[in-house]
Amino acid sequence: MRCYDMTELASPEYIEQLRSLHEKNKSFGVGSQTSKHYDQIAKIIKIKNIKTILDYGCGKGHFIEYVKDNFPDVSITGYDIANADYMINPEGQYDLVVCLDVMEHIEYSLLANVLMDIKSKTSKLFISTIANYPAKAKLLDGRNAHLIQIPFGQWFTIISSFFRVEQFIRTHPQEGVFIASKYKSTADWR
Repeated sequence: MRCYDMTELASPEYIEQLRSLHEKNKSFGVGSQTSKHYDQIAKIIKIKNIKTILDYGCGKGHFIEYVKDNFPDVSITGYDIANADYMINPEGQYDLVVCLDVMEHIEYSLLANVLMDIKSKTSKLFISTIANYPAKAKLLDGRNAHLIQIPFGQWFTIISSFFRVEQFIRTHPQEGVFIASKYKSTADWR
């Protein structure tokens, strides 16, 4: 049995499999499934006066380009363990952290570590789009690229352990968007 470091976000073996998938599958991580959410996220950027964004699990950077093209005054940073252009995990906090089609790709045993890392980088809002169906892509070891396929109720419970879920929008029978805010440090259980 393997012991995990509390700061580990992905196993070295899994990172290598994701890198290989990115290299071999040019359509993997380009935003084909997530771009339908961009208009909704754009409204939130405007309404909440977002000035800094972290695209956590940015793939090939499609959302980053969208933000640069549509919000030139917003600073956006990307992070992705499988893309050499974005593999440095940034320091600091961001008004908005987005995970677009990312959560279902995380190793379940490291999900809490990843959410703690995201929480530490979020100053205002966290938006996550999640698909809970099998992906078309397979990893080299034969596993489905969507490692976690669980009902949205379970996702709600998991995300609620780290953030205050403000809204859940089902965008497809097996896809949805979680919009969450950072817990106030002075808030009590009520």
